[in-house]
Amino acid sequence: MCARWLAWIGLVGVLSTPPAHAEADGNVSGNHAYIPEFDAYVKLSDRARVFLLADATRSTPQDTTDGEVGIHLDYTLEPWLRSSLRDADWERERYVWMRVGYRREWNIEGRPAQPAENRIVLELTTRSELPRQVWLVNRLHIDFRDIAGTWSNRYRYRIGIEKAFATAGGTAFVPYARAEFYYDTRYDAWSRQLYQVGVDIDLSKSWRIEPYVGLQKNIQPTPDTVNQLGLVLKYYH
Repeated sequence: MCARWLAWIGLVGVLSTPPAHAEADGNVSGNHAYIPEFDAYVKLSDRARVFLLADATRSTPQDTTDGEVGIHLDYTLEPWLRSSLRDADWERERYVWMRVGYRREWNIEGRPAQPAENRIVLELTTRSELPRQVWLVNRLHIDFRDIAGTWSNRYRYRIGIEKAFATAGGTAFVPYARAEFYYDTRYDAWSRQLYQVGVDIDLSKSWRIEPYVGLQKNIQPTPDTVNQLGLVLKYYH
């Protein structure tokens, strides 16, 4: 089962990667993004926690680096029928949680052509168990955006599947595959698609690491494709 699941994940990654001959066309697929990220989750109660985010996106061949920081409040409904979930991992075992937060994104080099963005974030995430202990994860996300004084909204829907495994030593790892779709009110159109495969790996009770690869297809304002390579370090307290 583990081998079949990992093979399926690998197949999705191969199918999501543009063919090599397309690399010559910069408007089609010559763009790459390298994204290191640090996330911290601080538990406030059985129902609430603080989520802190910091990441940087290095884009080539543009040779630009964008930074992003954010602070969020997560809230979940306390399980009534399954008391074991009251202390459980929200991402892996709870069925629904909400998030509200603030994020700021800016160009680290200070390039005037890339104005800073301030964003209010709202999210709702639900999880449903499928056969063979596979989970279907849905996320609705709204960005209220202020880009250089101009307000707009972006609506995002993400769907994914994941399954938890454990090594002989007890280390848990969770491979996943996701697809996300963006609607931008600046263009009144679906502006972006994002496909990702990755794995969330326990390092200890407080630390996790999440490597992933992604394919971002931009539709508006300019069609292009960005190949992503990301690494997230997560801390839980």
